[in-house]
Amino acid sequence: MIDRVKASGKFEISINGKLVETIENKLMNAVLEAYSRSLLGTAPDIEIAYLALGTGSTAPTNTDTQLQTEVFRTPIVSLAETSTGVIESLFIVLSAEAVAVVEEIGIFGGTTAGAGANSGTLLARVLWHHDKTASEEIQFKRTDTVRRA
Repeated sequence: MIDRVKASGKFEISINGKLVETIENKLMNAVLEAYSRSLLGTAPDIEIAYLALGTGSTAPTNTDTQLQTEVFRTPIVSLAETSTGVIESLFIVLSAEAVAVVEEIGIFGGTTAGAGANSGTLLARVLWHHDKTASEEIQFKRTDTVRRA
């Protein structure tokens, strides 16, 4: 029997402590290329570092390298392997931050990722419509899974 491997990512989004939505997202080509390079002995440069929010509404594609219109970025709060092949990352957007109509979410990583918009490697992107107000704290828990299919 031949093992097949599947990689996936999902967001669990909580507003003011209440889970409101779970969204599966598209992994960018950069993630697949990094997995392949690691088998060649080339260290991948995709450590998860930032969550970005944007106002663009164009559907995600495999070749995206940035959000359509990034308006906010926040650093990772925690990163942990919770079981074999499962990584959880946590990001928090405080109540006074990112007050806007959010249409897209992105995860950025690598050594070139910084606090500035469009920096780093876009690892994942998903559309999510939400009118963020100043009375909401939003927690984004992301789970990346690599498993046998």
